[in-house]
Order: sequence, then C-alpha cells, then structure tokens
Amino acid sequence: MEIVKVEWRGVKVPYGHPEDTGGKQLVRYALLLWMQTEDGVMGVGEASPPGSASEERIAEIGAMLHDLAPTTIGLTPTMAFDVVSALTPHTAEGDVLRFGLETATLDLIGQQRLRPIEDLLNGVIDWVPICSDISFVEPDEAARQAKQAVDDGFICVKLSIGSRFGEHDVAVVRAVREAIGYDIALRADADEAWSPDRAITTLKLLEPYNLEFVEQPVMNLDLKGMAEVRRSVSMPIAADESQRTLADAEAIIEAGAADVLIVKPTLAGGVRATQAIMALAAQNGLRSVIASSMETGVGTAAALHLASCLGEAEASGLTSGRWLESDLLVHPLVPVRGHITVPQTPGLGIEVDRDAVDRYTTGVMGVVR
Repeated sequence: MEIVKVEWRGVKVPYGHPEDTGGKQLVRYALLLWMQTEDGVMGVGEASPPGSASEERIAEIGAMLHDLAPTTIGLTPTMAFDVVSALTPHTAEGDVLRFGLETATLDLIGQQRLRPIEDLLNGVIDWVPICSDISFVEPDEAARQAKQAVDDGFICVKLSIGSRFGEHDVAVVRAVREAIGYDIALRADADEAWSPDRAITTLKLLEPYNLEFVEQPVMNLDLKGMAEVRRSVSMPIAADESQRTLADAEAIIEAGAADVLIVKPTLAGGVRATQAIMALAAQNGLRSVIASSMETGVGTAAALHLASCLGEAEASGLTSGRWLESDLLVHPLVPVRGHITVPQTPGLGIEVDRDAVDRYTTGVMGVVR
C-alpha cells in the first residue's frame, strides 16, 4: 500500500460563541491534509497553528507541505511516518506540520492493520475525561458555571485566575469550591500573571481549597521563579506556556519547576514527540495532561488517542469542539457526561465532513501526486 497523493485545504471556521474570543478574532484558521494510497484509502491529519491563527500562517504551512509532500509519494505509510518525522523542519510551523503528517500516516497504518491509533500507541482505555474551562467571571457566575458543568457530568473544572487583586481570585475559587464540593477536581490557570513573590502570596491564600494544580503562575521563561513558587506552596504547579517541546520538558525537570506538564501535540512537534514528553514526565515522577490548541475535530481526535497512550488518561483540555461553529466532523467530538470516547474504528476513527470543509474553505489548497 503506497502513497500516491497528498492534498491539503485551508479553512476558516467561525467561533460558535464570539464572546469567548473577547472580540479579538471571530474565526479559527486551520489546515487539513489528506494522504491517499494506491488502493484509495485516505488518511487525514491537521496542521493548524495554535490559537486562532491567520490565513498567512496556514499558507506558510501549506507551502512547506508542498515542498515535503513529494518525499512521501511511493512510500508505504510506515516508511512515510519516519521520513516526514525526520525531514520536517524543527521550527514552530514545522512542528505543526509534523503533527499533521504523522497523524495522517498513522491513520493510514491503523486502517491497514484494522486497529485504532490508540491501539498502535499502546493505549489501554477507550474514553478520556474532559476538563470544563471557566473564563474570567465574577464569583457567583463562576460558581453557577461550575455547578452546571458538574451537573453535566464533568469531574474536573479549571478556573482562569490571575486578576490584579488576589482577593478576587480567592473569592472565585472559594465560591466554586463551595458550589461543587471537594470531590470534584478543581484546577486554576494563572496564565503567567504573577511575579514569583505575588504567586506565592496568592497561592498560599488558596491552599485551603484543595486545588489539583495551578498552571503557569509566572512568566514562561522564568523557570527559576517557577521552581521557587513550587517549593513555597503546597499545591502542585503545572507548566503550560513553559512547556512546548521535549527540550522544554527536560529544562523544566532539570529546574524542578513543575509537577505537571501540559502537553499540546501541535506545539510539541508531533505524535512521536508528544509520546516522548509524556514518557519523560512519567520517568521523572511528573504527570502529563494533554490539551488542545483550538484544533478542529481532526486534531482533537489525534490528541484523544495520545491522551490514553500511557494508560488511564488525566482529565484533558480538549474542548475545541464546544467553541467552534463546526469541528468539521460528521460525528462531532464533544463531551458527553464530561467525557469523550476515543474513536475505536481503524485508524483515527473519524469521518471528515467534506461539505463543511467546502463551506469554510479558504484560498489555501494544493495537491501533489
């Protein structure tokens, strides 16, 4: 089974809830790619820059794909996986493209072997709990949203904190904890908001509320400050913006800067790189949590398979499908009772909605035979 064609299409998908973007951008630019074998089997992957991106960025990735695609023609999917992993540049755009290409080749391999990607990656479960995110809101509204999430079946809630006033963060966390009780996992994301001293002061005030962990309390490059915070407070500290590549993971571990790594496969540099980061974390006694970078359902499906590759999955940040007008799948990957089932049919286990792709298409497209 040899690859005979590589095709790609850019799309711009509106957010279903524009208020969630703060009015900054109302569409998500994404790039999907397909690999076809001589017997007509299609593998799909997503190579979308993080965040909302832009048409210029997906065009840049499309141009890189145009140069790389000929190297896969005539190769088996297994050979192509190794080739694209090695030849794709180790740049921000290259890491995004590698994730898409590795996903597409694994999709083909799984279909060829009649096994889901999760099985190829030695995954052992078929569902992933999802963390419900709550943005900056007043305490009463945060409590209401958290209670609704728990009523909907979520077992984990994450709050955005890091306001100018520490007492406001405490009020939000307190209100949510009182609303959902102490049996539900509660996380907080400070999103680089504090100096180390400010982080320590605020997090000490939050210690009574049993936070599962706090993400990125200080600037992403300040690993020394992260380590200081981690030594000074009782709750675990998670690296998010600090954590992109395997080299980042090594530096975080060396600095003693985190207990948890938030791993985004798009930023990590691909499926293989994501697995390596998760394995390194486990070897050093750290947890790893898979999160999205606002991918469509194609990237979310790949992330779901990765979330369970080391066994029982942590509650993951894979809620893109809830925010976009369409996740571009015939059967959307959205949480049901707080979980998303890992697709169990061969390969990636999804069906792309071609009508939706046509509806949201941009001028970025190409094909190599």
